[in-house]
Amino acid sequence: MGPRNQARAPGRARAPFRGHRVGRGSHRRSRASDRLVPLPLGTERLFIRPYRDEDATALHEVFGSPEVMKWTPSPPSKDVAETRERLARTMAFTARQPPGFGLWALELKESAEFLGQVGLFPVEGKGPEVEVVYELSPRVWGHGYATEAALALLEYGFGEMALRRVVALTLPANTRSRTVASKCGMTLEGPGRFYGLDLLMYAREAP
Repeated sequence: MGPRNQARAPGRARAPFRGHRVGRGSHRRSRASDRLVPLPLGTERLFIRPYRDEDATALHEVFGSPEVMKWTPSPPSKDVAETRERLARTMAFTARQPPGFGLWALELKESAEFLGQVGLFPVEGKGPEVEVVYELSPRVWGHGYATEAALALLEYGFGEMALRRVVALTLPANTRSRTVASKCGMTLEGPGRFYGLDLLMYAREAP
């Protein structure tokens, strides 16, 4: 699900913890507490990389899309200028996170085509759960990119960051998001109230 609009939530999502100590049960050890996610993080087809200011126009396909934003707590951006403001807040949000957490751009490895955003960070900015987020342009739905990117972040989270478990939050009617979570080996744990919405929580434990 991610922050309440990666435009707004960062302002209220200041994590009250040090390093990776998100809460009891989130990490099994602290050996990665001073490491940054090794961006760009590559998969067979994709790169996960830090955002750049010039991503605003491409990102508007996500933040400006009613098809995407109806599944989030926030309305679509009215124009690229508003998306640019949201992008700036998203980048600031990532800069405030403990090492290894944040929201990043997702692009095709072969062509550098912008696909959307993915992320890994404490739920509602405070944990104790850590969530994986995937929000892609409708133009590229159906190619398995969200699953591929989410699996890469899970591998990184369980490996380098030593997370005990990772969750995904989604509205009950968001069948695409639920399918991605299931394909990533996550199991449905039940409903909960997060980001001011009634969401379903999927979770996967570390191997």
